[in-house]
Amino acid sequence: MTPAPLIKEMALTAEDFVRLLPGAAGDLPWRQEGGGRFRIGGEDGGVDIALEPLPPRRIALITLPVMRVTLSFRGWAADEVRGFVQRFDRAFQRGGG
Repeated sequence: MTPAPLIKEMALTAEDFVRLLPGAAGDLPWRQEGGGRFRIGGEDGGVDIALEPLPPRRIALITLPVMRVTLSFRGWAADEVRGFVQRFDRAFQRGGG
């Protein structure tokens, strides 16, 4: 059974996403397909990612870019999806202080 797409709102630009994506992909092959779409993995299983820019978020004097990121999994078991999402979240995690 294919899991439902996972939708995240992330404070980043498309350029940030491309720069950080190799860490999320790990050893899996990935490619940019144009139009804010990416494919990770092979034909037998992986994840398709779609980026959609949203209006910036303003907090006091700070303006943050916002991107809706939709992860659509294909051909992976639940444990593979969980493992990928953990790696994806770590790759895009930012420290604060």
